Formats: sequence, C-alpha cells, structure tokens
Amino acid sequence: MSNEDKSRAAGQAAGYCWAPYKGGKARCTRSPHEYKRHVDHYTGRQGVTDMKGIEWTG
Repeated sequence: MSNEDKSRAAGQAAGYCWAPYKGGKARCTRSPHEYKRHVDHYTGRQGVTDMKGIEWTG
C-alpha cells in the first residue's frame, strides 16, 4: 500500500472526504460527499477567525 493510499485511508477513517487539492498539500475536510465542491477548513486560512481555507472543485 502506497503512502497516498495510507493517507486517504486514514483521512477517511477520521470521517473526512480527504480528496487531494491539485495545487498543494490541502485535503478536503468535509464529511464524505458526492458533490464536486471541496474545502479544506484548515489549510490556507488567513486568520484564526476564518471559517474556511482553500476551496476547489474537481
């Protein structure tokens, strides 16, 4: 099992979608979903009060 496979399994076991962001290290931190809109609520936030970080579709 590759490191990518291990990472995806761990993220999904934690209850996240865990789809990778093509432009960096972000991962979708929404619960598993069928939508194409992904968001990483932690990576890319400008301040501690920001609700979302990076958002993407794909």
